[in-house]
Amino acid sequence: MKKIFYSIIAVLMILNVVSCTKDEDNLDVDLTKYNSDITANNEIDKWLTTSFVDPYNIEVVYRFERNFTDVNRDISPVYYEKVQPMMDAVLKTFLKTYEEVAGKAFIKKYTPKQFVLYGSPSYNDNGSITLGTADNGRRIVLYELNSLDFTNPNQVKRPIHTIHHEFTHILNQNIVIPPAFEQISKADYTSDWTGTANTAAVAKSLGFITRYSRSSFGEDFAEMTSFLLVDGQIAFENYCSTTNAAAAAKLRAKEQLVTSYFKDYYNIDFKILQAAVQKSLADNYNAVDPVNISQSLSNWLINNKVSTIRYTVGSSYLTTYGDPATFKNIVANLQAAFRVNTVNPFPAGVIDYIEFRFTDASNVVVRVGFRTSSASTTNYTADFYFGMTINPTTWEVQFTKSIVSGAYYGNNGQYFNSGFETTLLPYLTNRMFVADWLPSTITSTSPLYRSYGGFYEKGVASNYFYGPVVLK
Repeated sequence: MKKIFYSIIAVLMILNVVSCTKDEDNLDVDLTKYNSDITANNEIDKWLTTSFVDPYNIEVVYRFERNFTDVNRDISPVYYEKVQPMMDAVLKTFLKTYEEVAGKAFIKKYTPKQFVLYGSPSYNDNGSITLGTADNGRRIVLYELNSLDFTNPNQVKRPIHTIHHEFTHILNQNIVIPPAFEQISKADYTSDWTGTANTAAVAKSLGFITRYSRSSFGEDFAEMTSFLLVDGQIAFENYCSTTNAAAAAKLRAKEQLVTSYFKDYYNIDFKILQAAVQKSLADNYNAVDPVNISQSLSNWLINNKVSTIRYTVGSSYLTTYGDPATFKNIVANLQAAFRVNTVNPFPAGVIDYIEFRFTDASNVVVRVGFRTSSASTTNYTADFYFGMTINPTTWEVQFTKSIVSGAYYGNNGQYFNSGFETTLLPYLTNRMFVADWLPSTITSTSPLYRSYGGFYEKGVASNYFYGPVVLK
């Protein structure tokens, strides 16, 4: 028997104190919510027959049956009104999607022939709960259905996750998981996956899609499959984008092996199956994709995709989309200091641009492009060095003064040094910035979206600087 355990460490202990002082006191219990006494065929039975028995030869057991679960545990029956919504979700997001992509012959051969429904979770000794089991490849048992709100897409996803997880176990019982999958994270699997040392953050940092994935490579494979199908590709990309490079590489290697497993052994295009599940969740339960963090400017910076962002003084794009006053004044003050610098003043000197040159994910060169006068056709540059730390979750950016070869500035920096230390340096290092596609008036529907980007001060959205983004 394969079991899926989702960690709920803080188990709620509900103590009901009942005081009865009279024999004729009424018990305030709505017994109609339960189905243990419903024996005659009803409308639910008719619907289950036409929807599952006749087309798929699948039986649905919703009347309370003690022998389909651990008899040593207290399990409640499923509410009558939860039966059809749950099985309708099974039909739309599991059976129909596999039938559409893999065909009816696949459904008849591999899908379980019995679904058993229970209302409560099945609590485990380690503080976790069991949400589902797959028994001998023929039966899927679902728990904790009474609390589900089928108008909430995130709650609907919970049992659908379980179903796709358990069905993956069934497929693995027919054709084993390729050994290469286990090798990716072999050293990090642990039976004590619910222990305090295995937080969600720790599991993620080690290249696991959930905490439970660490329990064994079989559960890891099933968790990867269900996450990719039910949460979808954007959620997976976001997950990979907000962890370290080594963990992301492991996750993508696992994704590749899951995809090839379905294609090589079952002739199923996993990406088409994923799209079918996502469409069903969207069409039937109003599920919405999360914001694609992998396409954020901060993620591009973290992954060293950006070469430069240049703020060009007086450029037409600033006229069209705005030239925020704070940074504009910083540049003007830097230019004024340049004209009276003590090294070699250039009274008519002009600054043409401020360019951020991203050396890698943690270092940036701030380059000042200038001429000795507005009439000059010779262009010069002065470089200043900064460290850059980016929070992958909040997109917050911290700039710090850096030293390269014993100095914090390079060629021609001496002409700007005094002004730089009183203008641009404190502006960048005394604030927390956020990397984003700017300005916000260029929305995702514009063909120019993601062509301009920059940094705004955290908490002060009007204080920003931006320019065209050039990729490496």
